[in-house]
Amino acid sequence: METRINKLSEIDRRNPFTVPENYFSRFNEHIMTCLPENKIEKTKKVSLWGKTKPWVYMAAMFMGIFFIIQLLTKDAANQAVTLSSTQFTDDYWSTIQITEEEFYQYLEEQLVNDGYYDYMYNQIYTN
Repeated sequence: METRINKLSEIDRRNPFTVPENYFSRFNEHIMTCLPENKIEKTKKVSLWGKTKPWVYMAAMFMGIFFIIQLLTKDAANQAVTLSSTQFTDDYWSTIQITEEEFYQYLEEQLVNDGYYDYMYNQIYTN
């Protein structure tokens, strides 16, 4: 510890930093000479479209969101109607009494009339 205290006492107490003479009195002048000249730029005129363009774009965005929401809610309403009509048809067909033979005859007639029978078997029949 004594060596450390002894070394501190050996350090010179004067300020090692110096400032040139009249440094602060010439500081402003020096800075102003280093700066480039100020160029005054003319302001550009903004057209009416330039001023309203952001507002038009924002209105178009909100209209798009509105129509998308309408489309999505409309589809959901249509699906609800479709489900309820399907339930009605299921109830309707459950009350009809037909034989299995009549059912197969009906399906065959539909296949022939609509041309699906020919399509399935790659055959063409003429009446």
